[in-house]
Amino acid sequence: MKQLNEAGKSVKLFVELRTNGGVPVPAVWFFDGSKLVASADRLGPARMVAPGTVAVSASGRQWMAVGGDRINGAAGWSFVSPYTEQRSVKGDAVRFNDNPKALKIRAKLDAYLDYFHSVKGTLPDSVILRREQLATCGAQPGQLYKGIRLEAFS
Repeated sequence: MKQLNEAGKSVKLFVELRTNGGVPVPAVWFFDGSKLVASADRLGPARMVAPGTVAVSASGRQWMAVGGDRINGAAGWSFVSPYTEQRSVKGDAVRFNDNPKALKIRAKLDAYLDYFHSVKGTLPDSVILRREQLATCGAQPGQLYKGIRLEAFS
């Protein structure tokens, strides 16, 4: 059996303690990094939480709030594996991997941003990349690159 990530271990412990204590068990717990921030009876709309928040159901399923910003909330939920740690997004700056493919994607992204700025006189609010491009770069939807939000094309 695979080892659960930290959020999964915490929820498993919460469920065991509440069940043994006779206390009702919430359906979903919300984590900011490894810190529990809230619980609720249902997942609800993503705009109610900040990007990067991980939601874990009592059964162990996990979702990460992606897109959007910290002021207006996340744009949606993305299902994630309960067996791997999820990095916090929080609208933080992306740290690209240093592999050749990631460097090539970053170079093309820089060229596009330079072109966009030369034509429009400003930078775009967001740039949409394919999910495999984001994964190659080591980025997640909602992270910032030069102040521009990276989004995933579905």
